[in-house]
Amino acid sequence: MKVRQKSVRVYEIQSNDFEKFKRFVEGKINSLKKYLLIIKTDNEEIKNYLKNQNLEVQFVSKDFEGSNDFLEEPTTKIVEKVVEKVEKVIIKEENSTKTEIYDKIIRAGIEINSKNKLIFLKRINNGTKIYSSSEIEIFDEVLGKVICDGDYMIVKKAKSGSIIFQNEIIDEIKTLSFVSKEGIKEL
Repeated sequence: MKVRQKSVRVYEIQSNDFEKFKRFVEGKINSLKKYLLIIKTDNEEIKNYLKNQNLEVQFVSKDFEGSNDFLEEPTTKIVEKVVEKVEKVIIKEENSTKTEIYDKIIRAGIEINSKNKLIFLKRINNGTKIYSSSEIEIFDEVLGKVICDGDYMIVKKAKSGSIIFQNEIIDEIKTLSFVSKEGIKEL
């Protein structure tokens, strides 16, 4: 499953005038790309325009949940209903993952959150946080926190509690090891 956190921005627009709406969007297009937009309209011209702008949009029809007027329900209630509806949508997983290679020391304060396979050739310092929904291979010492939800990990050396593999805390690793559902095997 692919999970991404998005902020929700709701615009309550009381006009179905396409030209006014288009001018409004064009003036804010760069900032609008950061949000999931919830737009209540039955205007097909507005819907088609938004779909072509590469914005993440959830359309709400005028008769959404029995409400005939967008302003009758508080915005928070509409957001809750839309978020509930969006949460039910099945997100198709991408079949292919890429590989990211880090040939440098990962210093304190760095956070890496990825869906790709990660390869680290140098040390991961204390105060770092690494997460991947794919595989992780680390060919130096791990002092920071590494969380892997992939099929396997390769780890050279790690303190107890610094590695979490598929929601399980891994005990200390002293030599190059292969971590999988079957357990830990020294290489």
